[in-house]
Amino acid sequence: MQKYRKQIIAGLAIALAIYIILLIFMDSNGQFGDGVFDELSNFPLWLIVVLCVTQISAGFFRFLEWHYYLGVIDARDKISIKDSMIIFISGFTMVVSPGKAAELLKSVFLKLKTDVPISKSAPIVIAERVVDGLAVIITLVITLLVAGDRLALGDYRGLSDSIIFSSAALLAFGLIVVQIKPLAYFCLDITAKMPVIKRIHTPLVEFYESSREIFKLKHVIPTTLMGMGVYLSSTTGFVLILWGFGLNITWTLCLQTAFIVGVASAIGALSFIPNGAGITEVSNLAMLKIIVMPSNPEMTLAMAATAALMQGFFHKWFRVVVGMAVAFIYRKRLFTSELEDEIAKVENQRTSQQANLSTEQV
Repeated sequence: MQKYRKQIIAGLAIALAIYIILLIFMDSNGQFGDGVFDELSNFPLWLIVVLCVTQISAGFFRFLEWHYYLGVIDARDKISIKDSMIIFISGFTMVVSPGKAAELLKSVFLKLKTDVPISKSAPIVIAERVVDGLAVIITLVITLLVAGDRLALGDYRGLSDSIIFSSAALLAFGLIVVQIKPLAYFCLDITAKMPVIKRIHTPLVEFYESSREIFKLKHVIPTTLMGMGVYLSSTTGFVLILWGFGLNITWTLCLQTAFIVGVASAIGALSFIPNGAGITEVSNLAMLKIIVMPSNPEMTLAMAATAALMQGFFHKWFRVVVGMAVAFIYRKRLFTSELEDEIAKVENQRTSQQANLSTEQV
């Protein structure tokens, strides 16, 4: 447990340092006008409560995904709703670990409560990421098709279309491959012949076998709809933030915001920075400046920067704060001596697998 605790603390420290640098730059740089703190002081306090509700809504949809997947692996009937929620919510804290490595603890907690093997539940963590990606891509594709030129992407429209539609095609191809077992093994056999990737061929095969049921379309479709609920909630929150800074809520603004939330989330997830710290906010600001500000002259750069930071907090960090609170309140229920023993077993198995891989490569 100490290893994962250090990873979480390291992730929080990195994120904190990034935000301190961002705040100093945005509050002292002349081009940001009066600065972020002055703009924050003008934001309606009552709207903070509404923004919290939008994130509780996003968390509800995420929990539906989690609890649905527990049914897929036959764990739902072995755990109470309360324990499921405690494990799920406290798991938000673990996303700040570098590479989200500490999220494995969710599987360990689940094993202690249900006796479901870690190898069976670990793919849920990957499935949640895949569903998030699918939800983002589908949201972006729909937004591009519906919005047309109202997104005001200018010279970036062609590039955006290429990246988003190519990503949609790749995800669709990946899902098709997973559904057809012979095709999946054909692709896996190809990886066994590739110089760099061949070393992970065996783990890839093991992962495919353990996750094939989870990634069947009959499960992917409903969970992706739940994932879209997450991004609808976050988009609603971002629209309300912009409204709090004086922008009128229009259909065009909603479409522009949906596009920004999707792209910024994808960039943050791919950055490998703990919880996308700083990357998400800078992406939000850049797109607000390019897409929203030209048609909303009342929005200053300081407002855009503050809105970007607020969206980053509510979309990414609100759940982490709630997760830390839940983990602290139920620490005796979660962090038991049995947990330490189970983590030791996992680490020993991992060490053994790495040794076997090294032997195979030699």
